[in-house]
Amino acid sequence: MSLAPQILLSTAARERCVANIKEIPAFFFNTKKPKYNASVLIPLCVQNGEVHLLYTLRSSNLKNHSGQVSFPGGMSDEGESVIETAVRETEEEIGIERKKIDIWCEMPPVQGRNEDILITPVIGEIVNFDPASLQPNVDEVEEIFTVSMKELCNVNNHAHLKFKKHPLPIFLYDRHKIWGITGLITHLFLQSFLPSDVYNVDFLRKKFELNELMPSKL
Repeated sequence: MSLAPQILLSTAARERCVANIKEIPAFFFNTKKPKYNASVLIPLCVQNGEVHLLYTLRSSNLKNHSGQVSFPGGMSDEGESVIETAVRETEEEIGIERKKIDIWCEMPPVQGRNEDILITPVIGEIVNFDPASLQPNVDEVEEIFTVSMKELCNVNNHAHLKFKKHPLPIFLYDRHKIWGITGLITHLFLQSFLPSDVYNVDFLRKKFELNELMPSKL
C-alpha cells in the first residue's frame, strides 16, 4: 500500500481508522482510580509530500516529564470535553488554532505512568500544515518536530522498555526517543491507521533501560 497522503488521509482510510479505534480497549496498569483527566492531540500533518505525526519535546524546566517527547496536551479544565482540552492545549503549546484542526475521533483512555491521571488521545489532522506558522510556548516546549510514517514503520527505529513485565514500544528518530505513554499511544494509533502489511513492528529487537531514556537536565 502507498503511504501517499491522498491514500492515507482519504475518506475511506479515515473511516477504517475510526472503526479500528472503536475496537481498542482502555489501558489501565492497575485498578487504582485516576484522580485527574487529561487529553493529548495526535496531530497528523502533511510535510514534504508525506504524512507525519507531530511531537513536542517538553522544556527541561518543567516539573513533570521534563525533556521528554510528548504529544501536545495537558490537564482538563472543569467542564471541558476531552476534545476541547486537546485543542486548547495544542493552541497554547504550539500555536495551532482550533479552526486549523480537523478532528477525527477520540481514542480510548490510557492510564498515566503515575497512575493518577487518565489520558484521552484525540486524533486530528492539521489542515494545510505550515511549519513556519508554529509558535512554541517556550515555557513548556523546547522543540517541535514531525516524524514520517515511513520512519515510524522502519523496524530499525523500533525498541522497547520493560514496564511491570510488559514490553512498551519505543520509536527512535534522529536524537529523539518516543517512549512511555507517548510511545504506547503512537503504537495504538498506527495499528489502527495503517494496514498490517505496512505497519510490521519489531520492538523486541532492542531493549532500553529506564535510566537510558530519562533525559539529563540541561
